Amino acid sequence: MDFSYPAEVEQFRKELRSWLCANLSDDIVTAGRSRHKDDEAFELLRTWDATMADAGWGAVSWPREYAGRGATVLEQLAYAEETTTARAPIPLNVIGLNNIGPAIMAYGTDAQKRELLPRMVRADDIWCQGMSEPEAGSDLASLRTRAVRSTDSEGDHFVVNGQKIWTSLGDRADWCQLYVRTDSDAPKHQGI
Repeated sequence: MDFSYPAEVEQFRKELRSWLCANLSDDIVTAGRSRHKDDEAFELLRTWDATMADAGWGAVSWPREYAGRGATVLEQLAYAEETTTARAPIPLNVIGLNNIGPAIMAYGTDAQKRELLPRMVRADDIWCQGMSEPEAGSDLASLRTRAVRSTDSEGDHFVVNGQKIWTSLGDRADWCQLYVRTDSDAPKHQGI
């Protein structure tokens, strides 16, 4: 079966291919291989992510109002094909872009969306997920880390008590989407 993309998707592909040819260098491709092991490569990739975002290529599937491009599914497929062919590194903030950003879009305040999402796409802020715990791994039903709402002279906030392990990007992160139990009376897969 021969599949051809609609003309508007091919135009999207052409624009991306041209942009990658003009902006993606061999040092960025090389840095993508050592991503998190080398500080110099990490900072080069952070700059690359900001360059991609500023040109509208940082989070193509995200809505435009959240620093994305609003790409269709076929445009996203063309994007994956072109960036793979060009050997462009995946974003540093892959956890933020794929997991945390959509959660902020769905549940965050307008202020959080305006402030956090553009910085996430540019890798100005790196995000991690605090999920795994000793003796539980990533089994959220077994979460032991608790968050209790507290109001004191400093305002309304949560007090967190517990331990997390093996947090991808934890050593580089500015922010963490922390999984905690807020209702100990709820069934194990709720109250998180």
